[in-house]
Amino acid sequence: MECKDIRKLLSPFVDNELTAHEAFMVAEHLEGCAPCHREMEEIRRFDEQLKTAGRQPLSGIEDLRDGILWRLSPWFAVRRWRGAGAAAAALLFLVIGRQLFSAPSDPEATAFSDALIAETRLQQSQPFSLSWLEPQSVQDLLKQEGLEAVPNLAPAGFHLEGARVCYPLSHPFVQLVYRNRSEEVMLFVSRRWTRSLSGTIKREGFTIVPLGVRAVFLVTKDTLVNFTDTRELAEEEIGALTS
Repeated sequence: MECKDIRKLLSPFVDNELTAHEAFMVAEHLEGCAPCHREMEEIRRFDEQLKTAGRQPLSGIEDLRDGILWRLSPWFAVRRWRGAGAAAAALLFLVIGRQLFSAPSDPEATAFSDALIAETRLQQSQPFSLSWLEPQSVQDLLKQEGLEAVPNLAPAGFHLEGARVCYPLSHPFVQLVYRNRSEEVMLFVSRRWTRSLSGTIKREGFTIVPLGVRAVFLVTKDTLVNFTDTRELAEEEIGALTS
């Protein structure tokens, strides 16, 4: 896409209103286009100024919030004012919405997390869309990415099914696929990805966890039974194997 097309998408990109495919294209373009990146930063700064203005203290806000929450509770007038409670909640969101109920989103982190989820779904729906790597190739590629060996998740009940090379947001990653009898987890490993994710991200039924300071990400379904043990084991393995 050309710059004139990208600039039309910058505002919805910052507001996280694009589809995953559109967000990927915009994020990829911004990687190599300084003028568009500067314009995106200006839009983001203006958006932050609006958010800051929206976070200014409002007099009587606690009384307003308490009154609305009371009207939304099942004990208020035996739900007789259900419609009024919903209208009050809508008014509260319009007046102080983001201040109470949401946090600023990072469009680049959103695009990247969507890319990892897309690769995970592709692997689940079309497991042969990308060829599996030979064991020696996996070892060699992981050493290039700074890991001395394949992380061992067997103590958590997961065994390596295979590995492939994928390209979320056009950045090469080694994708390690682990399975037990009914569940699947992924490790995405790359030295070339420089952005960080601020903590755990949950989107579309998936959980994405950055493991340490390296560009290694654990992707699982939210319903993973022993998620905590698996995450802690993966963190320990990455720390022990990092060269």
